[in-house]
Amino acid sequence: MGFFLFDVIEDVFRGAGNLASDAISYTGEKVENTVKDVTGVTAAENAAKKAQEEADRQAEIKRQQLAELRRQREVAAAQQLAQLQQMQRDQEQIISGQKETVAGLRIEQQKKLDLIKSTGSAVASSLKILSQDRKTAPTAAISPKKTRTRSPKTTQASLQIASQGASGRGAGTNISV
Repeated sequence: MGFFLFDVIEDVFRGAGNLASDAISYTGEKVENTVKDVTGVTAAENAAKKAQEEADRQAEIKRQQLAELRRQREVAAAQQLAQLQQMQRDQEQIISGQKETVAGLRIEQQKKLDLIKSTGSAVASSLKILSQDRKTAPTAAISPKKTRTRSPKTTQASLQIASQGASGRGAGTNISV
């Protein structure tokens, strides 16, 4: 039982010590606050606290603005990248079309050149043949023209009616066929 009494006494002293310590701490804080109030330190601390809160609020607004700008730039960059890719696809299609056009034009040009060469060869061979000195075989002799006499021209026609059964020169109706 002596041990129990010792614990109780110890608890009482401990409680009294805690109470004294709390009272001293409370009194010290009150004295410190009173000194601060009298010297204006509390007002300066409160003003500094408010200024810090305002600075923190402004910094948060600035962070949000910067985050929004970053988001907008990322969207713009994504749009520009999409436009660039579309332009590259369009350019590839244009180049492909131009290559096809060039190939078609080359084929057409080659056909024209072949036609010109073949035509030129034909013309050259024709000219070569024409330029050769041909020896002709002997032909019949051409007799000279007889000279005509200058006398007035007369006709010999006789009129006969076809119903009389005549035939020959001047017989029959004059129908042009």
